[in-house]
Amino acid sequence: MVLGAAWWAYSYVRQMPQRRQEIPLAKVRQGDIVISAFSRGELRALRSESITAPNLMGTVQVTRLAPVGAFAREKDLIVEFDDSEVLSRIEEAQLNLQSMDENIKRQEAELAIRNNQDQVDLLQARYNVRRAELQVKRNELLSAIDARKNILNLEEARKKLAQTEADVKSRREQAEAQLALLRQQRQRYLVELRREQNRLLQTKALASMSGLVSIRQNTFGGARMFGSEVPDIREGDQVMPGMPVADVLDLSELEVVAKVGELDRANLVEGQEALIELDALAGKKIHGRIKSLSGTATSNIFSGDPSKKFEVLFSIDMKELLTAVGAKPEQIREILATAEKNRNRPVSPVSLSGMPMMMGAPGGEAGPGGQRPNGFPSAAVQQGQPGRSTATAAPQGGLATQGRAQASFTGRGEAGGAAAVQARGQATEGGRGGAPGFPAPGMGFPGRGGSRFTQKELEEAKLPPPPEEDSGINILLRPGLLADVQVIVEKIPNAIYIPAQAVFERDGKPVVFVKTGDRFEQRVIQLAKRSESTMVVAAGLKPGEEIALIDPFRGSSKKKQESKAGPASTPMAGAPATTKQ
Repeated sequence: MVLGAAWWAYSYVRQMPQRRQEIPLAKVRQGDIVISAFSRGELRALRSESITAPNLMGTVQVTRLAPVGAFAREKDLIVEFDDSEVLSRIEEAQLNLQSMDENIKRQEAELAIRNNQDQVDLLQARYNVRRAELQVKRNELLSAIDARKNILNLEEARKKLAQTEADVKSRREQAEAQLALLRQQRQRYLVELRREQNRLLQTKALASMSGLVSIRQNTFGGARMFGSEVPDIREGDQVMPGMPVADVLDLSELEVVAKVGELDRANLVEGQEALIELDALAGKKIHGRIKSLSGTATSNIFSGDPSKKFEVLFSIDMKELLTAVGAKPEQIREILATAEKNRNRPVSPVSLSGMPMMMGAPGGEAGPGGQRPNGFPSAAVQQGQPGRSTATAAPQGGLATQGRAQASFTGRGEAGGAAAVQARGQATEGGRGGAPGFPAPGMGFPGRGGSRFTQKELEEAKLPPPPEEDSGINILLRPGLLADVQVIVEKIPNAIYIPAQAVFERDGKPVVFVKTGDRFEQRVIQLAKRSESTMVVAAGLKPGEEIALIDPFRGSSKKKQESKAGPASTPMAGAPATTKQ
């Protein structure tokens, strides 16, 4: 009997975990509730300038590059390319131009000598005609035979005079045509010289606004294995024309980009207030507002959360943010003035020389989902957005800046003709692929001032100091910093609310499992508001009731659940429960 009782106790203890199921519970609460949407966002610059590699008609190699993370002032040097090939082509074009000037001078001298000789021949022919006319006047005193000879001599002299005049005219036209051809060739050499001098100005790219320097990745270099890391562009690397090399990010005005779920997206509208807390500024909350909401959800399979979410842009109170990082009032006024200046800056046209010759759209800009980490040591930086950033190619030299070269190689007495040929050459670039109405590559945009920087500014431009040598307040705020965003959707007084985890769906209706004694009852409820974490109940529950946070019947088989519960619309009961608050 003792052994039998022991065996029964042992079997009972073994069956206890199977008979008892631990189910977490939550109480239905009532009170004032604030429905908030929480998200994780990233700080980024509102405006940026993209520096692209120019088309130098040869190898495009980086010789000097601004340090990663440096703060560049306006007119600071960002990137410089190798100009040795361009300089050699300039010297060759200058030699061709000088040689053509000598040929033109020689042709003009030969034309002058030939004109003098033709004038002598014409004078001799006219003299012979005049002498023959005088001989004809003596025909009354001469015999018929001699009179006939004089008339024939006069006709022959007149024919020789007409032939001489025709020969002189044809020789003059031929010489002038050859001279015009030489001048046309000289103008072509002059256009080529200006084009190369224009490309020489493109070898230096300056910042048109103050901001943080971000170096792009070197995607030019052949195929790479999947998963391999693409290195950043460094000094000595070769790049492709039109390829983005660096970005200048304006730090005077920042924004936060975040993603929210489907339920929170339904409760958000533009203009709602938000509280933003940067990880770098723990405990300091900064006010902001919803600037824009995306209309479609996107997902990234390579991220930790593959679910589809909506992108939301939040504006930041820059004065409050700068105060939080310890900026002085003078610095705040300076930064806000810079933001206003950059906000009113006109968009610079992208020159045709900055367009890539293959593989993609002008400038090579990727979409918002195609951005990759940009070389920042602490966080990834999203480089500019289409329609939001100011994409600017490398400085394009204008024809106006080449006045000295034009004056040095302009011949005498041909200013008017050269100007006309120059106007035609600017439009079509001598037939080298130029389209009517568009400037050819490297020639800039006529009438728009050409390069934004003067020759003196290009020569005096220097690289910005490294980040550790700059003590400005601007370097404290880096695009790519992470932040927590809280959006207050609505405040509801005296509301009944439950956790979102406790709501399930049966036949398209929201249901909860209410604890009644040691069992659970399925009950249909009506929801007034919902979010990712909290559900506001309009009807179906009372304050103080306990509900299950998981399905209490999830462990039973489907056949057993159907036999106990019947149709899904009827209340469910029969599962024992253990309270776990």
